Amino acid sequence: MEMEKGKVVVEKVRGKSSVIRSFSKYPLKFITPRKVGSSITDAVWIYSLTYGGGIVSGDSISVEFTIGDGCTAVLTTQSSTKVYKSLGSKCSEQVLEARIGSGALFVVIPDPVTCFSTARYSQKQVFRVVSDSSLVIVDWFTSGRHESGEKWDFELYRSSNCIFAEGNQPVFLDTVILSLLPLVVMLICL
Repeated sequence: MEMEKGKVVVEKVRGKSSVIRSFSKYPLKFITPRKVGSSITDAVWIYSLTYGGGIVSGDSISVEFTIGDGCTAVLTTQSSTKVYKSLGSKCSEQVLEARIGSGALFVVIPDPVTCFSTARYSQKQVFRVVSDSSLVIVDWFTSGRHESGEKWDFELYRSSNCIFAEGNQPVFLDTVILSLLPLVVMLICL
């Protein structure tokens, strides 16, 4: 069964990058502040957050971004994504797909993911760019915020990033898999 996708579309409106469509499905929510930074800056800031401060066993989040020609968009989160206890073999998953238009810039700056006891988490990000579009990705994971007692204690953590150019040509493919089994890290640069 295919999950229903959230959708964000950024296009130029009166010469400025603007969110013209935004839809999300529980447990995901988007916040787009009306004013961020200087009024001469042409950028849309999109905050992504989850209800209840995290995702739980079996949650599936899928979202698609379209960044139109000449637009600038920044996607960030408001706090660390917490992945709570997994029941049985269920895995929490997040999938982000983005198309970045000609002369456009898309910046993805997530806060770290914190996995708690027995959590199973999978994240996949797929970016489609054209020859003159720009993409900045910060993909990081954390050992938790030790001061408040948070630490990684998971069964599975998987993060994949795929960047494709026009004609579905792979530019960059990488996957990090951490599990109770020996550490596996794969990195492929084409």
